[in-house]
Amino acid sequence: MRVQGSSGPLRVQAIAGTHVVMLGFDHDRADMNGVLGFGVERFDHAEGQHRWLDNRLRFPQARRHWGSNWNPFQTFAWGDYRAKPGRTYTYRVHTMTGTPGEELTPVSTVELQVQTEEPGVHGVWFNRGVYASQAYAERFKNLHPRDIANREAWRWLSRGLEEALLAFIGTAAGDHGQLHAALYEFEYLPVLKAFRVAADTGVDVQLVVFDHPHNRAAVTAAGIDDLVVAWRARAQIPHNKFVIASHEGAPQSVWTGSTNITENGIFGQSNVGHTVTEPAVAQQYRDYWAQLVTDPTPGTLNNWVDANNPIPDSWPAGISVVFSPHTRTTAQDRYADLFGSAQDLLCITFPFKLDPRFADQLPGDHPALRWLLFEDAAVADANRNLVTDPDTELVAGGIVEEGGLAGWAAEHDNPFSNNIEYLHTKYLLIDPIGDDPIVVTGSANFSNPSANKNDENMLVIRGDHGLAEIYLTEFLRLFNHHRFRDSLRLAAHQPTPGPETGVEAPVPLASRRWWDKYYDEPARDHQRRLLANSPLELV
Repeated sequence: MRVQGSSGPLRVQAIAGTHVVMLGFDHDRADMNGVLGFGVERFDHAEGQHRWLDNRLRFPQARRHWGSNWNPFQTFAWGDYRAKPGRTYTYRVHTMTGTPGEELTPVSTVELQVQTEEPGVHGVWFNRGVYASQAYAERFKNLHPRDIANREAWRWLSRGLEEALLAFIGTAAGDHGQLHAALYEFEYLPVLKAFRVAADTGVDVQLVVFDHPHNRAAVTAAGIDDLVVAWRARAQIPHNKFVIASHEGAPQSVWTGSTNITENGIFGQSNVGHTVTEPAVAQQYRDYWAQLVTDPTPGTLNNWVDANNPIPDSWPAGISVVFSPHTRTTAQDRYADLFGSAQDLLCITFPFKLDPRFADQLPGDHPALRWLLFEDAAVADANRNLVTDPDTELVAGGIVEEGGLAGWAAEHDNPFSNNIEYLHTKYLLIDPIGDDPIVVTGSANFSNPSANKNDENMLVIRGDHGLAEIYLTEFLRLFNHHRFRDSLRLAAHQPTPGPETGVEAPVPLASRRWWDKYYDEPARDHQRRLLANSPLELV
């Protein structure tokens, strides 16, 4: 949901996802003198709560206070990461003036009421994905989740992802229900046991699982050997992670996304679970699953996918499903075409390498802001020198090291990771707050093997504004988090960092002319106007 409002020189746009509300501010530059920043109040109508959003950065004179009524946001975008799905919130955004160290005075105020998204045809659940964070360090003292009482840390890290997956498995109830799944890493026992519970209550459960010793050991430990109808051994990489729920033999919905059934997949690295409750889509997955259960050779499966899942020349409105492996890398070509088509905003995640199709499009000038988020700093660094457009930014995952920043707690590495620590999602957003948004999401890593060798599945959803806004708010949450940490790694001197959200600002807060860079620097100016829904012509 997007809502805009204005009052005098102040303009504000709220973009609501499920757990995130992003606020973009804009302000007439001629009236910025005396403005110390922006203050934000939030009213939670469901819980009857009112609070000022906090700012980790403070004026030296106001160190006993955290609220943005004392320490305003000296930036033109802010995220509220404490929202809950299906809630109504009212935000009051103020331009703040006064004297540092005293409670500040609002001058212009914009009030917006927003409704956060909740599952419909599409359900989307992102885990927290930031074990290495100030929030985890302060809340849980960097202890392992198993050492925190009442599974509180596990729930915080899951952020609803585990719960949603367990609930999806439970949707196929009784002797009229069926579950068909294709799974790559399959080791997290509570999920495996949920399939056992479903089967014991009459659900027909049939699992195709990657033939790996870790998976076999977990399946035996969970007592579900009888539910595995095929061990997938003849694929190059059987990388799918999907579950189809059916009733009386008719597919109804599918769970897909990037999440492997492991502790790291659910609680550590960033991942998404995505459900589609649409029988025609679920049937496509069921037909594909019927091929996987035979453990086909790569050539046999390639031929079937070519014949039954053709790639369109351009993506139509609605939901398109892309299965792999095809014989050719046409899917990768189409994703690269989308990458080059953005007019306003492009967001993409890369857990592994950067395909040359994308790297070749980094040089030059482009109309869109382009934000690329990488797991691997070496991959990001190797491609930074290709960028010639200030509107293109590459960011890599990272942490605040011990002593990395005065006043900040050290952040610990993800304890569940043997490979991918920060970022495991694979999604591409084209103009997500434009008139024609496109979301590409699923299991494929935007690589040639993911198109013509591995078992994979992707969704291409065109024209669904609410879905695009969910993905955008979650992308911005992680991008801003790692943008700040990446700046610490790259800076040759003590940086001027921002708060936990990663938005940049001087340290400590400035009392004058903090705003100039947001008008003078083209990329910041572009972002300010885009997120506030202001005209994009540069001043």
